[in-house]
Amino acid sequence: MPDPIEPRPSTYELYKLFQASAEKVSDRRSQANTWMLSVNSALVAFYAFLEKGKEIISASDRQIWLIAIPLAGFIICMAWASLLVSYRKLNHAKFSVLMEMEKELPYPLYTREGELLQKNKRWNLSNIEILIPWAFSMLYLFFALSAGWLWIAQKA
Repeated sequence: MPDPIEPRPSTYELYKLFQASAEKVSDRRSQANTWMLSVNSALVAFYAFLEKGKEIISASDRQIWLIAIPLAGFIICMAWASLLVSYRKLNHAKFSVLMEMEKELPYPLYTREGELLQKNKRWNLSNIEILIPWAFSMLYLFFALSAGWLWIAQKA
């Protein structure tokens, strides 16, 4: 008896599967943003706690932490920004494939949505969300420079 031939999935079925895959990428991106925002908020709160002079560590260790925390935060923000760029590229590729598949479907939903958004000059979410890690980075740079300057002033 010959093997039954598996029916080929329709373009619409493949489109729905790939659309679900694109949504999962967006969900992971959102979760990553939430996690990174939480980490940065905790670092800023811990920095503020130490900056207020809370005596949970020695004064010399405190000064080191007041420089180390912003440096670690800066590195985390650079990783966050890189992650956002990676997600942007992945989403762009996925939606490009979806738009190619739409050519075989009755109505090009994503293609039309893109046209309308461009017509309305809407900012891309990726361009807005990348500002958040950069803002934290500038804050960390300010913290590190302030703590370093204070440390040098105290040594002089």
